[in-house]
Amino acid sequence: MVVPEYRSLGVGGKLIEARYDLIRRLNLRGLVAGSLIVDYHKVAATVPVEQYVRDVVAGTRFDSNLSKQLRKGFKVHGLIPNYSIDENSCGYGVEIVWLNPDYRRVQPRRVA
Repeated sequence: MVVPEYRSLGVGGKLIEARYDLIRRLNLRGLVAGSLIVDYHKVAATVPVEQYVRDVVAGTRFDSNLSKQLRKGFKVHGLIPNYSIDENSCGYGVEIVWLNPDYRRVQPRRVA
């Protein structure tokens, strides 16, 4: 999470890239994370959360948190109710997954 005073300065993007670098270096399959949908409160009275997330994924609606994570290669895998006490997201989070494109399956060693 980036403190509000440092948002829109590229800090979040650098943190994500550092995670990706570590995942590649360790040859991990990927990353599972939670994302707030910080702009949902603006339309929550008229748009169900499922539709809001579908719209953000489709690119027809912008969420200042989730949209950026989608551009970084994350995919949405589901909603997380009661994820946070954050009023802007109305408590919702989204499960997001990034798969390491450089992952190479390692064959288990056989013990003789």
